[in-house]
Amino acid sequence: MAAPQVVENLSSRPLVDRVTELAQRMKMPFSRVTVPGVGADSIPFIEKKIPAVTISALGNGWSEILHTRNDQVAKVNSKSVYLGYMLALALIGELDNVACDANWKKSNAK
Repeated sequence: MAAPQVVENLSSRPLVDRVTELAQRMKMPFSRVTVPGVGADSIPFIEKKIPAVTISALGNGWSEILHTRNDQVAKVNSKSVYLGYMLALALIGELDNVACDANWKKSNAK
């Protein structure tokens, strides 16, 4: 597993930008990635123009681990999980303090 990252092709642009800025303010290792040919729970929301974001920490070689017999707790990097949790928690706190429609502009994926 790697540092937290936002999967751009599975997220709404305003939330991608918000998470990126938040990670920078938190001085957290972070990246933006595109992972072609994969799905996520965010897709049905994005299809209905509801802002959504996919935060991950999958590193290179993820396809040989995720949803295979190699998908085991020993492969989990607790520091990556903790950083992703802290980022998501900070995002929730920040979103709780903005207008409901603040992330609806250009809320389609990409």
